[in-house]
Amino acid sequence: MRIKFLSVILSFLLMSIAISSCLDSDDNYELSSDATIRAFGIDTIGKGIYYKFTIDQLKREIYNVDSLPVWADTIIDKILIDTLTVTGWVTSGLADTVFITSDSVDLREPIKLKVHAADMITTREYTIKVNVHKQDPDSLIWREMAALPVSPAAGKKKSAILKENLFVYTSSTTGYRSSISNPGTLQWSPITVSGLPADAKLNSIVSFNDLLYITTTSGEALYSDNGTSWQKMDTQGMKMVTFIAGIPADDVTGSKKILTGICSFEGKNIFCAKNIEEANWKMNEGKEAIPADFPLEDIYSTVFTNASGIKQTVIVGNTEATVEATMPWFTMDGLTWADMSTPSDFFCPVMKNPSIMYYGGLFHMMGGDFSIIRSSRVGIAWEEAATKFRYPSEKVVTPGEDEDDEETIEYKSLFEGKGDYSLAIDENHYIWIVWNSDGSVWRGRLNKLGFAIQ
Repeated sequence: MRIKFLSVILSFLLMSIAISSCLDSDDNYELSSDATIRAFGIDTIGKGIYYKFTIDQLKREIYNVDSLPVWADTIIDKILIDTLTVTGWVTSGLADTVFITSDSVDLREPIKLKVHAADMITTREYTIKVNVHKQDPDSLIWREMAALPVSPAAGKKKSAILKENLFVYTSSTTGYRSSISNPGTLQWSPITVSGLPADAKLNSIVSFNDLLYITTTSGEALYSDNGTSWQKMDTQGMKMVTFIAGIPADDVTGSKKILTGICSFEGKNIFCAKNIEEANWKMNEGKEAIPADFPLEDIYSTVFTNASGIKQTVIVGNTEATVEATMPWFTMDGLTWADMSTPSDFFCPVMKNPSIMYYGGLFHMMGGDFSIIRSSRVGIAWEEAATKFRYPSEKVVTPGEDEDDEETIEYKSLFEGKGDYSLAIDENHYIWIVWNSDGSVWRGRLNKLGFAIQ
């Protein structure tokens, strides 16, 4: 009995202690000190396009890596911040007014937002900057550069780019060179060329794999690693008619870099090619003669990656045969070439001295009288290039014949009628044109190809 009574008293005492402990303790809740912006976004730009924003928590900066179009200023002057994820609340302005996402803001200039944590003590201030292109990305912009010190003599000249230098050859012994590491300026220096025979064909020069290659009318082939001194190539007794192009290595097919040309064999012109890692030249299977309308002079080449991811080298040039259209030819190995057959309604008209480039996602053809540029998506159907992609022009206004007639506005190419030229494109996507008539030099680039890649 006494034992049972003691058990009851002990239980009561333990319960009392537990209740007392609960009553004496304080309920401490720790409020968050998180004052970071976890997600940020603005309303759509243009046709429902969202731009991704980067949040740099260390610098407390929020910005878009891909700049908005040049015309977006007229949209972001009054736009909603539709995504703003925080654990506390946000204020803005000198008076720290509570920021409401349903109110539009002007983001043409950077703004600051202050994030307040739930603990009502911790704050962090972020700078919001919306990057907008200052240039129209689809415009081809030209600039006249320093002309050659002396206008070239009559006849064809050749320009070529080698290791950040632009070379202009005026004969087999003379020429000019300028560094293009800073493309904003040209400083021409005369060069003395050694090792080139007098019959070197300047218009056959090909720049490939940090070397220049050239042929002669007598069938010799030479190369240079510095643009001034030239050495003979071993062609295993073949007579080279001309070099065509350099073909880059292709990871899809596993092919190596290839130099391709045309050689003379048993009275026929045939295709030949050489892997730059090997010494021997190869001729096309069957040693068939090249097509009669295949270009032999003033050849320009470009590289295009097809839908299968395979690189194709595409060329145009002057032909010995009479043709009805300027027809591009393509290859993957340098030994087998095919023309890019064109529907009659969309062919590229015959151009004297045509040049081709795959540039800004399209093929473009320059040359002829230089009045217009022709463009094509895949090199087959050609049409006049977009209005923004044109030669440097002057605005020509023609008044209407009658008082009530509207005036006519045209843009006349400054290149029209300038004659023979030489063209080269550098690694920074600048198009360099050197004119034979007066030694003038122009540089052009599509704006979007000059934007920094993030």
